[in-house]
Amino acid sequence: MKLEAFPITGTFGAEIRGPDLSKTLDGDLPAAILDALHEYRVIFFRNQDITPAQHVAFSAQLGTVFTDYPEYLTRLEGQPEVTVLDGGASDAASFWHSDVSGSKTPPMASILVMKEAPAYGGDTFFADACAAYDALSDRMKNYLDGLRAVHRISAADRTVRRFTPIGMDPPETEPGHASHPVVRTHPATGRKILFVSEGNTSYIEGVPAVEGDAVLEFLFGHQHQPEFQLRWRWQEGDVAIWDNRSTQHYAIGDYGDQPRTIHRTTLEGDVPI
Repeated sequence: MKLEAFPITGTFGAEIRGPDLSKTLDGDLPAAILDALHEYRVIFFRNQDITPAQHVAFSAQLGTVFTDYPEYLTRLEGQPEVTVLDGGASDAASFWHSDVSGSKTPPMASILVMKEAPAYGGDTFFADACAAYDALSDRMKNYLDGLRAVHRISAADRTVRRFTPIGMDPPETEPGHASHPVVRTHPATGRKILFVSEGNTSYIEGVPAVEGDAVLEFLFGHQHQPEFQLRWRWQEGDVAIWDNRSTQHYAIGDYGDQPRTIHRTTLEGDVPI
């Protein structure tokens, strides 16, 4: 079956038409979906009637499904590979982040199924971290080359940034912390990615605190320009897959007490380089 891709913005994102994700994908279709994900970085499928078991089976055709979730995430009873996001607008991930970047091996991708969408509100923003890097000046690219930043795994830490003096070892051994390149390279495409987020990146290693903070604030503002963004309005039956290495996202908590239920699987990643 041939995939039909309909781009959503001038830089990234596409709606994919053709496959029924409730069925086993034949032949080279899994590879074609991964190719589309690498090209567009976030892809969407409309009108998918998919059970949790089918959700897991589809995910497993694209990569290794993650199961070691932290305790604060709700797992679907009988399907531990699936986490359930239905905490209401007050619990929305309304900050820019890349999922679990505080892990030494951040996830490769997330696969979401919208089970119950609000009548209005609850959209998700995505940001293209490849386009954001490409748009940096050559001087800034040279400055960032070789720098590393410490990420926290807990969203509760997102407004708390702490800095270590020059020469102090980063807290790589602390639970929920990891050191990653500020600019990582995509393992499949070779593209450079601006890999910092205001939700989870704490500080840049080996530079004075004032300097590192100023650089991070510039990068956060730079990568969230409208030119690098996509806004998706959910419908029930939507399936979204985003490349967690090359995008960030922001869930908008503007739907009040309306129900909004999402099932999510996560694909295991690798060590950023």
